[in-house]
Amino acid sequence: MRNPYLILGVPDDADDAAIETAYLAGIKRCPPERDADGFQALRAAYEALRTQRDRLAYDLFETAPPEPADLLDRAFPLERSPRPEDAARTRPEPALFAALLRGDD
Repeated sequence: MRNPYLILGVPDDADDAAIETAYLAGIKRCPPERDADGFQALRAAYEALRTQRDRLAYDLFETAPPEPADLLDRAFPLERSPRPEDAARTRPEPALFAALLRGDD
């Protein structure tokens, strides 16, 4: 699973209100009618971080290594533009980045 903090665009010490605000803003950015995959990722991130207890469990027990998309989000934070095509122009493709991490040409 991708890092839910990066998907929602909140810091690691965000509270319940900040998580909910980021989730609602994310729904406006990628509604399920236009971006079903983005909405599913957003929903899963919100479910993982919804309450303080959920965040604590995630922080303590999630041990999966970061995915290439997480590394891209840290290296090239998205300007929260309502148009996803704007963000695509300013950062490399996740598949290309994953291939570079594996050492592929």
